[in-house]
Amino acid sequence: MSKKKKKENLLAETVEMQKKQAMNLVAQSTVNQQLLEEVIGIKEEMDRNVKKTNQKLTDIELLVDEVNKKVHIDDGEASKIKSIVFKKAGVFADMYFNEQKSHPSDNLFASKKGQFIRLMYSRLKKAFNVTKYTNIKHVDAEKAVKFLEDLSYDDFTKFEIRETPKQKEIIALEKGFKEIG
Repeated sequence: MSKKKKKENLLAETVEMQKKQAMNLVAQSTVNQQLLEEVIGIKEEMDRNVKKTNQKLTDIELLVDEVNKKVHIDDGEASKIKSIVFKKAGVFADMYFNEQKSHPSDNLFASKKGQFIRLMYSRLKKAFNVTKYTNIKHVDAEKAVKFLEDLSYDDFTKFEIRETPKQKEIIALEKGFKEIG
């Protein structure tokens, strides 16, 4: 074979090889285009799913907020509130009688303690706009506890802590028994 013929064959083979490479590139480009379209489709579907999921999450959060507004304190929270009220009522009754420089009988002390219990529950119900302290919202339970913990003897007016008719009756009865005895 002549040099010219070899060159022509080599050139023809090169052209054929480049033709095959070009066809392979076209085929690969077609596959890449299909893959890209598939990826774009998957991304669009994922975006729709994310949007749906976010909407559902928002709906759930709104539902949880709505439920929280309706759920009242549980038994444990009510017991904690009651415990604070009873402890502080005893302390406040002691402070009252120390201020009066008197030593009450058990009955008089119990009556004064009961008065402070009623006053604290009244303040608590008013602060949380409920008719019963057990109707305080669960989400407000810690605020209610803090409210009671922050309540002090000085927060009550002289009128609120005055001797009640029942306490005056107890004092009169006890004086009568002392005079008789």
